[in-house]
Formats: sequence, structure tokens, C-alpha cells
Amino acid sequence: MNLENVRPMNFSGIPFVLVVVSFVLLIVLPRVLSRVQGIFFVIGVLCLMASWGTGVEIKGDSIVLKYVFGILKIRIPFSEIEEIAALSKLQKGIIARYFKWEIVLLAMVVVYAFFDLMSLPYGLLKGYYLGDIGLILFGLFYVFAFTVPFFKKRIIQVFAYSLVPFAGLVLYLKTGSITADDVTMLGIMAFVLTMIIWDVYNAEYIVIRTPRRLYLLTTRSADELVKSLLKVAQNVQTA
Repeated sequence: MNLENVRPMNFSGIPFVLVVVSFVLLIVLPRVLSRVQGIFFVIGVLCLMASWGTGVEIKGDSIVLKYVFGILKIRIPFSEIEEIAALSKLQKGIIARYFKWEIVLLAMVVVYAFFDLMSLPYGLLKGYYLGDIGLILFGLFYVFAFTVPFFKKRIIQVFAYSLVPFAGLVLYLKTGSITADDVTMLGIMAFVLTMIIWDVYNAEYIVIRTPRRLYLLTTRSADELVKSLLKVAQNVQTA
């Protein structure tokens, strides 16, 4: 049975490894092997896309999380589940509390991109700067969104949007000009940021705990999904 409007996030297991691999391919290796950076970019983007969850289904006595365009299926037997809980959006840093290392990695990406941006010389092609700028902008949003209470989303939204003109200022200081194409690129960043903000703050979150690891799901109604999963788990145990 497929669960509608439920999606697993890439915060654990193989999907999280794919995120780390994409980070290395998109940021680290192109600086070392610049002649083949196009190949690294393509593979890195594919790894990042493959890490995104595509769906969740209940099959037999297990919950199945789908990744890698639906090819990778992570099976979680109900007998191994220790906790299924809806995360309260009123608590401070509720997601970061469960997934500390994932947030730490994201913060490391931001720090790396910042120092890399500062170390780049003046007058390079603007693509060199825009990659780091994008990582800083979106990375900072996710770090603060998952550590600051969700009810303070207005503050995070204002902060995130304020990074867009700041990105334009950095680009100007590094290149000495801002063209119409640059304004278009910054506009695209703002649009993508808007979509991400909508996705993060309109979703509700569920954590599934097993002895080995934690899994994070997003849905439209966390309480209803938790009740449904607990009911299925009880039926499986009594069968």
C-alpha cells in the first residue's frame, strides 16, 4: 500500500552517503582536478537527486522507503521499530536534536564554501563564485530552519531573503560588475529559495527510530500518519 503525500528525507543510511558523495564531487574534486570538473558536476547532481526520497509504502510487515528514483528500497520491519513520533514544530531545534551529524555536515559545507569563496581571486568567470554563493545561501537556510523553532519561520524567511542581495554584493566585489544575466541568476536563486521555504514549512515531520538508525519522513498530516502506522504495527504484532 503506497502512502500518499509521504516522502522520506535523505538524513540517514545510503541516501545520506549519496549526499556526502555529491558534496565531494560538486565542491572538493573540481578544485583538485579542474580539467574534468564537468563530469564531476553531472555525477554530483545525479547523486544528489538520487538521494531524494520518492515515496513510502507499507508492504507486508514492513515500511518501505524509496530512494534513487524508486530503485533503492529500504525495508524497515515493524518488529524493529522502537518509536514512531510526530515532531513538534513548537520545540527548539527538534530536527537537529535527532539528526545532529547531518546538520553538522551541512554547516561544514557552508563554512567550506565561505572560505573557498573568500580565497578565490578577483576577476574569474562568475560561475566560480555563484557555486559557492548558492551553497552558502541554501545551506544557511537549512541549518537555521532545522535548528530554530518552526514558529519563528518569519525571522528565518527574512534572513534567507536578505542573503540574496548580499550575494549580489559579493558577486560585484569579486567581479566589478553586475549584468542583466547576473540579476536573472539571483532572481532564479530567490525563486528556488521560495520553493524550498514553502516545502520546509508546509511539511510535517515524523521520525522513525530503530536500534540501528533514525529515519525522517515528511507528510501533510503527521498525527494521522502516526496513528495509521501504529495501527498497522499493532496488527502485525498480533497477527
